[in-house]
Amino acid sequence: MKKSMFIKRSLILFLISFLLTSSGYTEEVKYSDSRSSQGFTLLAAGNSNVRVIHSVNSFSFNAVTINGEEMTVINMPGIMLPNDEGAPNLPGEGRYVAMPVGASAKLNIISMQVETFQNIEVAPSPRIPFEDDDGPLYYEKNMAIYGQNAFYPANPVKISEPAKIRGVDVVILGITPFQYNPVSKELKVLRNIEVEIVFEGGSGQFGDTRYRSRWWDPIMADAIMNFESLPEIDYNWMHQGVNRAGDGCEYLIITPDDPDYVSWADSIATFRNKQGILTDVATLTEVGGNTTFDIEAFVDNAYNTWTIPPSAVLLLGDFGTDINYNVIAPIYNSYCASDNIYADVDGDHLPEMAFARITANNAAQVETMVTKFIDYERNPPTNPDFYDNPITAVGWQS
Repeated sequence: MKKSMFIKRSLILFLISFLLTSSGYTEEVKYSDSRSSQGFTLLAAGNSNVRVIHSVNSFSFNAVTINGEEMTVINMPGIMLPNDEGAPNLPGEGRYVAMPVGASAKLNIISMQVETFQNIEVAPSPRIPFEDDDGPLYYEKNMAIYGQNAFYPANPVKISEPAKIRGVDVVILGITPFQYNPVSKELKVLRNIEVEIVFEGGSGQFGDTRYRSRWWDPIMADAIMNFESLPEIDYNWMHQGVNRAGDGCEYLIITPDDPDYVSWADSIATFRNKQGILTDVATLTEVGGNTTFDIEAFVDNAYNTWTIPPSAVLLLGDFGTDINYNVIAPIYNSYCASDNIYADVDGDHLPEMAFARITANNAAQVETMVTKFIDYERNPPTNPDFYDNPITAVGWQS
């Protein structure tokens, strides 16, 4: 099973186009007898189990030359992440499955079809390069795998350890619909894999309704295969009869203490509240200080105890220690600043809240940035070219 199936990230981290190194043919394999559409299909869902089928409707063999050796890359539509470095680069994918609160998950494989291809030299996965590495991709076979007369992965269908997304217990169902024996050069294609995940124990209810949010539920509906098992929620409850003093908010703004910053934070809050988004402002002094400990403790307490736990948090200031103009950020793994550490309340690398930051270093920058984004929302550009040519600053490097 690909390790990357169990790495919990909200973004696609890395894309490699092996076709750039293609030295010859591309052979596409199609199946007309698949039981469902490509990938995962939910067959049945309840509070005691789910049944899922995974189908391979098409894939391709792509010839490449790696370190002077003719090899084959296997591609499947929509799957772009590589396998572990040095392992046979077999496509695989995963989907979240919600479980009742406190339940554990047991996996049963009901059925599958297997087709075997002979004399296939599957290419190893490359090393993911560092941002400043402009050289060719580095490939080296992991001989602990390539030297074994055995099919890899040994277990192509797995479930992860339990985790939580915004109060919902989940596991990842991961499927690699291929197995490869690097000694015999045999490649198995695993088709129409039908599995059952049985929920053992637990309360029978999915998720903690206090954490449900009109802003988070669309994200979770996209990520969780059996999201419809969660109870329906009236999102308007938080707007009806709620004592706004100390009862929490949907959108929290944490601002440095400078009066100009606070004024612009209040302007954002006024704008958001008029939009129907319950918004509050907290200065760094009210938070407890401009330290990662103070901010983390404040945010965790808000999520865990407020009647309305925040769905989103805005940090109104660039990274720094000055309580009047900046908001400090945690450092991940001793090498990069990461606000996601604040967002991850329960320590499983999944955010419980959406975090954003306006990277202003003085009052003039705050004014410019806040004025611009409010103007964009009040007066959205009507020229289609504006939306056809976005600019982003995103990415992931190892």
